[in-house]
Amino acid sequence: MENGRRMPPNSMEAEQSVLGSMLLDQDAVAAAMETLTEEDFYAPAHQVIFSAMAQLYRSAQPIDLVTLVDVLEQRNEVTKAGGMEYIVQLSRTVPTTTNIGRYVAIVEDRSALRSIIKAGSEMVDEGFRADKPSGEVISAAHDAIYSIITRQRTDSLRPIMEALGEAFERINEAALSKGGIVGTPTGYVDLDAMTAGFNKDQLIILAARPGVGKTSFALNIAQNIAMGQSLPVAIFSLEMSAGDLAMRMMCSEAEIPLSKVRSGQAKDDEYVKLLNAMSTLSTAPIYIDASGGATVPEIRAKCMRLSAQRKLGLIIIDYLQLMSSGRAGRGDSRQQEISELTRGLKILSRDVGAPILVLSQLNRDIERRQNKRPMLADLRESGSIEQDADMVIFLAHHDDMHGEDDEDENVGENLAYAILAKNRNGPTGEVTLRWIPEYTKFVAYSDREEL
Repeated sequence: MENGRRMPPNSMEAEQSVLGSMLLDQDAVAAAMETLTEEDFYAPAHQVIFSAMAQLYRSAQPIDLVTLVDVLEQRNEVTKAGGMEYIVQLSRTVPTTTNIGRYVAIVEDRSALRSIIKAGSEMVDEGFRADKPSGEVISAAHDAIYSIITRQRTDSLRPIMEALGEAFERINEAALSKGGIVGTPTGYVDLDAMTAGFNKDQLIILAARPGVGKTSFALNIAQNIAMGQSLPVAIFSLEMSAGDLAMRMMCSEAEIPLSKVRSGQAKDDEYVKLLNAMSTLSTAPIYIDASGGATVPEIRAKCMRLSAQRKLGLIIIDYLQLMSSGRAGRGDSRQQEISELTRGLKILSRDVGAPILVLSQLNRDIERRQNKRPMLADLRESGSIEQDADMVIFLAHHDDMHGEDDEDENVGENLAYAILAKNRNGPTGEVTLRWIPEYTKFVAYSDREEL
């Protein structure tokens, strides 16, 4: 107990062993500096000592009793560090410097537990305040927990043997896959041939001008994956309600014009088709969140809960520019916010182990061009989007790229193109599709005769 309260998690022995090892072994210095900060130490004296060691490390000076005491004296912090006798004692109480990795892990673990306790206490205090809406408090809570999670991530240097083993596993997967589709098939054969499917740690951007059908295309992919592969798909809609999305999928599956259903003009036989489509879709593992204003930590928490039950096939977010960074009032520009969002989504795809398909707007400059074929520079707040994305797919109609006066005999077939403008691990190019607007449905151009 500390002052009648429970003692926050800590290990004085581990903290002493870390600092003592650093005084004796330069390899121990590197191991500790790679992972720890002074805030990870519970004892104030240990924070002061580690801070002085960090100063020496940053200036490429050796760390030993003499250099450490010299820095502490310059900073007038010898007493704060526990005094000369305590500093000397640190190097004498270390069991062995070879266990530095374990000592560091214990200190880091106790620090994470204290951070969780602090975050929980702050959440309780915020919850009792009546001057903040619950949504803002929840967002702050998500951010606090997410920062602890990312702090725990270990992206340390790995020996090449480990990386080679991982690479060989992927090579085997590719060799054993049918048709070279290593990732999740989208259901569009020509697109899958170029991408090898959507892979588990990929961030994929789907962008188009308004009204081209990017939401419809994303829903078509969701249906193909959930119904064709029996893999769960999570859809986060920040623009449309869950009912609207379900209606679109139902009309697409039944191949009944959405306009007729909305206006109540569907005939009896069409209602039968709708009921059959509803029955089929009801068993599909599709999950929709249309609560709006989603942040990366919120999406992460929901996807982690879902993936704990079953491996996710795809996460869809509609759309990027409506997402919130959860840091309102911080003074960041929208471009900075988008950059933070795309980095967070890229990390999320790795953590959850599922590809993320993020819909995005194009900037208005494309409307001023005669040829409206999208380019990477047309991505709204494009810098970070292009940088963080593994794939960028543009959706465009034939008329957008060739003009309404084009004499191509296929213009009347509602041609559309999925343009793979960026593919980090494969070729770029375009895939021809046929757009059926009344069904809000894209089909492979090779399937046109079957309709």
